[in-house]
Amino acid sequence: MAANEERVAPGAASLKRLRLALVVAVALLIAGVVALLLLRPHGTSNSAAAAGTPAATWAPGEKQAPDFRLTDEHGNPVTISGLRGRRVIVTFVDPHCTTFCPRESLVLNDALRSFPTAERPAVVAVSVDPKTRSLAVLRKEARRFKWLPQWRWAAGSAPQLNGVWRAYNIQVMPAPDDIGHTEAAYLVDANGAERALFLWPFKAADIAAALRQIS
Repeated sequence: MAANEERVAPGAASLKRLRLALVVAVALLIAGVVALLLLRPHGTSNSAAAAGTPAATWAPGEKQAPDFRLTDEHGNPVTISGLRGRRVIVTFVDPHCTTFCPRESLVLNDALRSFPTAERPAVVAVSVDPKTRSLAVLRKEARRFKWLPQWRWAAGSAPQLNGVWRAYNIQVMPAPDDIGHTEAAYLVDANGAERALFLWPFKAADIAAALRQIS
């Protein structure tokens, strides 16, 4: 039942909006905490950086991106090791999100468009919703997000996804109306090493500039 239907009390609509606001606030707080928790021996943390600049960076070969084996929207396996030889953006998406994930998708699309088609990095969107594993639904949501062809879903079971979230320091907090999670984009070079971490909000120009510095 929609919140604006006459049969729904005004208080119910207000409560729903409050819950959503709390989820959004928690997600943003988590993003800041993750930046502070990044260990300096494994990279240069930039927790005080302005919006759009990397929260952390790593030297070439300093930190390998954690590998995983998940499934894309066509039922094919997705691994970081399988993408060696090209740059990769690893991000985290709620398939049913209507707030930050669609906006982040558009920004990353703009970053991709700044490169010739043959030079665009792959984008791996790790799901934060283990319950959504239907290939048809994943394809439908990819179209809603207006993803370019370089994007691929990475979906799996709860244990599989939990392992990936932990490996990438992603916090996920399910709620009745949404899934709060860290909005992050890792840039991985062609050798499979992490080179930069961006936390939302970030700009397409900053992502593109960072990608141009890695190979």
